[in-house]
Amino acid sequence: MTSPLNNQELADLLQRRSDLDAAFANDCWRWCCQQVVTIDEAADEGLSRIRRWPSSKKYLREILLILRNERFVIIPKSRRMMVTWLLSAYLTHDARYNEHSANFIISETETKAAFVVDKRCYHIETNLRHEEFRKEVGTLRTKTGLIGRMTYPNGSYIWGLASTGDALRTYTATKVFVDEIEFIDQGPALTRALIPLIENGAQAIFVSSSNGPTGIIADYCRDVNFGKWKDIGHLQGEYVQYAS
Repeated sequence: MTSPLNNQELADLLQRRSDLDAAFANDCWRWCCQQVVTIDEAADEGLSRIRRWPSSKKYLREILLILRNERFVIIPKSRRMMVTWLLSAYLTHDARYNEHSANFIISETETKAAFVVDKRCYHIETNLRHEEFRKEVGTLRTKTGLIGRMTYPNGSYIWGLASTGDALRTYTATKVFVDEIEFIDQGPALTRALIPLIENGAQAIFVSSSNGPTGIIADYCRDVNFGKWKDIGHLQGEYVQYAS
């Protein structure tokens, strides 16, 4: 039987927790590696689909470094690269540790955007490996029952919206993650609408697999001769031109 903690031991334990949470606030990658769990929906039926954060995928950490320094970031991806998980963790980390962050996830439909909010961001927050680090969040659900918005006590929120040219017209955004932009008919109009937000300090992140030889991301990648992740070293800083 474990003896109850005395006042000093309890105070020391709370201080260590506070110190570790402060370290997490300043290091998103460490927070991901030590606290975040993901779901592998493609795992065989009957096997556990819960996975530790893929810390061995070094390119995910490299993306985080770019996200820390650039306001306009374009990320081409393929299936199972975990990029959507990374962006979901990035927005969740920002919302939970910074006051009044307005973080938006935009996809082709409200349901697709809400899926990322619900099955990625909300899952991350409510399933952190150590329960004492989880934060309470308020939620709003869409007509389909998915969580489309989650709000933190510090005033920050993550909100999933359908893609339209004026999707963000009435909002002041901190970060905007546009998922699968190559498959969004309103992609060019949405891109034009985001330019004033970026100029005023917001961060925009475009992510997509390929939709063919042309498209917003495809055109950028062709211009800088980027075809695969191993080509990143060939850019010699040119990606900064397209991410600033």
